[in-house]
Amino acid sequence: MAALSSKKKKLAGDIIISALLLLIFYFNAFSYIEFKLQDAAYQKPTSADPDIVVIGIDEETLDEFGKAEFWSRNLYADAINILNSSEEYKPAVVALDILFVGEREDAEADAALVGAARRGGNVVVASRAVIGDVQSPENPAKTVRATVGYEKPFPALAKYVSYGAVNAIFDSDSIIRGSTVSYDYEGEEMRSFPYAIYKKYKEWETGGVLNETTEHVLSGIMEADNEVYITYYGEPGAYKQFSFAEVFREDFDPEYLADCIVFIGPFAAGLMDAYYTPTSYIEQMNGVEIHANSVQMLLEGNFKEYVGVGVNFLIVALVIALGITLAYFIGIKVLLAVFVAMAAAYVFFAMRLFAGGHILTLLYPLLALAVIYIYQLIYSYTVEALEKQKVKGAFKKYVDPKLVDKLMESGEAQSDAVGMEKDIAVLFVDVRGFTPMTEALKDQPELIVKILNEYLELTSKSVFDNGGSVDKFIGDATMALFNGFTPLEDYTYKAVRAAFDIVEGAAALNAQIMEKYGKDVGFGVGVHCGYAVVGNIGPHFRKDYTAIGDTVNTAARLESNAGKSQVLITREVCDMLGGRITADSLGEIAMKGKGAIELYSLTEVL
Repeated sequence: MAALSSKKKKLAGDIIISALLLLIFYFNAFSYIEFKLQDAAYQKPTSADPDIVVIGIDEETLDEFGKAEFWSRNLYADAINILNSSEEYKPAVVALDILFVGEREDAEADAALVGAARRGGNVVVASRAVIGDVQSPENPAKTVRATVGYEKPFPALAKYVSYGAVNAIFDSDSIIRGSTVSYDYEGEEMRSFPYAIYKKYKEWETGGVLNETTEHVLSGIMEADNEVYITYYGEPGAYKQFSFAEVFREDFDPEYLADCIVFIGPFAAGLMDAYYTPTSYIEQMNGVEIHANSVQMLLEGNFKEYVGVGVNFLIVALVIALGITLAYFIGIKVLLAVFVAMAAAYVFFAMRLFAGGHILTLLYPLLALAVIYIYQLIYSYTVEALEKQKVKGAFKKYVDPKLVDKLMESGEAQSDAVGMEKDIAVLFVDVRGFTPMTEALKDQPELIVKILNEYLELTSKSVFDNGGSVDKFIGDATMALFNGFTPLEDYTYKAVRAAFDIVEGAAALNAQIMEKYGKDVGFGVGVHCGYAVVGNIGPHFRKDYTAIGDTVNTAARLESNAGKSQVLITREVCDMLGGRITADSLGEIAMKGKGAIELYSLTEVL
């Protein structure tokens, strides 16, 4: 029944852990760590396309032309004209990450910009989708985020340029990892800025004839979730860069940019167009560089798609089920190696799948394995500790607690090591008059046991109070060691002190026994000191951690010769303790198997 209950508790714990792990995944509780893990595994910068060039509106440019918000559009027109000054060597695309919304009072400047774009035929400019809260079609009581308007190039310019949305998508950790492919507003579709550039480049590459693959390169992703995962090819500064101010200098050679995709966009810190990306946690990447990475990704067809939540949920559930199942059949040490191998295999599988264009969750399967292992480790340790404590508690009812602690902590309980010789004191105590009492009470065995236990309680307490250890109970006798199981200072004196306490305590106990049961018994005690062998004694199937040797035998002989309420000690003990005790010499007394030994009867312990 106990084993069954333990299994039920284990099963309940496994169910709770599984449910908790699935809830953690469902609510993406550790999205921050998941993002960082994916960045480390999936974002491996390779090399920036040399045909993509970034011209930055940087601090040098602002120093030369002043604040960008006060610039005439003539400046942009001039830049486009310079870049396209050679029909033979002009860029494939000139992409301005700049909003040209609405006409300005300077109509000539607007016209100059329109004319430059018309003559170039290769210009792409930025637009922006206006996102706001609208009433949910499914639930009018709720609001959802949706496109509520477009900020497009002013009409005259829009005729001669391509344009696309430059909206940034931030994950919950404020990192840009993806971009929206298309925005719909009142039946009108606006593609992203990178896609508009990609399309313009393909028109240049094919002479204006777009094949079906080029026209619908993102259709599969758009149908899935209208969002594309950005592959980053480098850190900030990976693409060739120029200052916008350099374009207007006499030594600038536009032929250097022939057939390239040329970006023009904010670079100065004050223009507030820099963001953190998976490859730039510390130094922000300028928005125009993020668009450059996106365009290179489109050109290479390097598309990645997030695997659906349902598939990831199923994967996590399978990992949890497999992990818990293995934990039932594999030991905790081997389980660690198995789980590490499983984690490595999963990461390898995820990386292979990523190479094929699919993005799997990384954290949650690995977290599941880690949590399951830690739970199994804690559970095993707790069960083992409780079982050990249970055995220890039960064992201490029969064996000296000090010996129990020593055996369980040192491992000597399972050891066959040979004992060691130690200098110890040995105390034997026996109940005098116990045999006649058992004869008188033979019809009341429970009373015999009760009386005996009270006497043994007194002897044990006296031994423990003086730092000794009870070696064993032999019927109505007790054998105790001092400095035997555990180190003890002044152990001979403490052994004699314990013997004296037993005799003194017997007087009060005898009075209680006489009053309760009408029986009178007492103690005979013997104490001797010297060398003995202490350790595991006996065959492998039945050990007795005890002491053996002449010192033990002598103490036993002393106890057998002691009278009621008498403590016998040897000359060695008496000489060792000197003036700390008083004892009467009994002369030499013949001892069985020992010959004559000079004995002393203890009268007082100081």
